[in-house]
Amino acid sequence: MLARKLLFPVGLGLFGVTILCLLGTWQIKRLNWKNNLINEVTNSISMKPQRVDLKNIDINSQYLSVVFEGQFLDNEIHVLFSLKPYGPGFKIIKPFKLKSGEIILVDLGFVKESDKNIDRNIKETKIMGNIFFPNETDYFTPSPNLTKNIWFSRDLEKMSSFLNSSPKMLILSSDLNISDIVVTPLNPNFVNNHLQYLVTWFSMAAAWLFMSVYLISRVVSKHRKAKN
Repeated sequence: MLARKLLFPVGLGLFGVTILCLLGTWQIKRLNWKNNLINEVTNSISMKPQRVDLKNIDINSQYLSVVFEGQFLDNEIHVLFSLKPYGPGFKIIKPFKLKSGEIILVDLGFVKESDKNIDRNIKETKIMGNIFFPNETDYFTPSPNLTKNIWFSRDLEKMSSFLNSSPKMLILSSDLNISDIVVTPLNPNFVNNHLQYLVTWFSMAAAWLFMSVYLISRVVSKHRKAKN
């Protein structure tokens, strides 16, 4: 009789604790994966810049630290951007022609609104930075205003088509000493809440276990009183 009464609370307790512990264990794996990813990206960004052929660069080269030689071309794209403590302004995207004749897009950094249309004749022939394939465009992103040269995201396909370049981008890390440009080196901001999540799941598992033990003890206590 007692075994039948305990079947539900014991089963419910085991089920809940098992599920919550599995979720906590999964978050441990996710935490390790995210920490490894952050370490890999940090190491890739901070490593010594290397010379690579543009044709060998693909999505797997994300964050790779590189150095290129060539010359900047005249055209540029202005992408809406906000940077503390400067406020609203634009990212300057400029094509850079390599010695091989290939052209890559270069994110020079940030300028204030008042400096948007300044003529920039950049003589620098050697640049360093990190490869980046931005993913900023979705269904709700407005089309660029080509008349005013105002873009609302770094859309590689559209920008490369507009500037006749390869759909690959370098985020500048070396300072070109251009007075109106604030260099914005690549600094990925990874959200890592997995430690918080795993603490939550295991805390819930402990609470579930406590409540299950309490419920089981109540059932046993009532059974003993009924027998007496």
